[in-house]
Amino acid sequence: MTTTFRMGKPEDARACAQLFIMASHGIAEAVYRDLIPGQTTEQIIGERRIRPEGRLSSYTHWRVAEDGFRNIAAGINALPYDDMGQSSPDELLTEERIRVIAPLLELDAKAAGTYFINVVAVFPEYRHAGIARRLISLAFDDAKKAGIATVSLTTFEEDRRLVEYYCGLGFAVAASRPIVPHECLACGGNLILMKSPVR
Repeated sequence: MTTTFRMGKPEDARACAQLFIMASHGIAEAVYRDLIPGQTTEQIIGERRIRPEGRLSSYTHWRVAEDGFRNIAAGINALPYDDMGQSSPDELLTEERIRVIAPLLELDAKAAGTYFINVVAVFPEYRHAGIARRLISLAFDDAKKAGIATVSLTTFEEDRRLVEYYCGLGFAVAASRPIVPHECLACGGNLILMKSPVR
């Protein structure tokens, strides 16, 4: 399969929102589901998180992979962690919704000074073709160009397959926090911050 990579565009909002939801293991649903009556979680994230500039998950921080027919196969949302301070909070999020992501925010703060991978996901029909590995490699290239010595990401400790995958790419667990239980979450246990030196 021919795969090409490019930076995100506003019209990628729907696909990036789908990837964002997949990668979150239920966190996106816990935070955004039913936030705006009559809109799906995908629509809310696409319009409130992906399409606007100046947000952590804005299309401006996405790189997408396309197949030979220009269909988005995968994507990565990554940037220098220290640039995240420029992202304004979503004024519609209540304290209860933010409580679910409190452990994630604590871990994210420990990523200061790193190149932070916020989201990396591949649509099911494109998996096992090395696309995620190539996207992560591009994030390492971007980190090196920016003069940043470490790449970081967060994931669920309970997802052993994914943790082992990241370990195979050179990441190691740097910190952990217990999750806040919620019916939408696919995993229990701890959220973990993983870091890898840029080679």
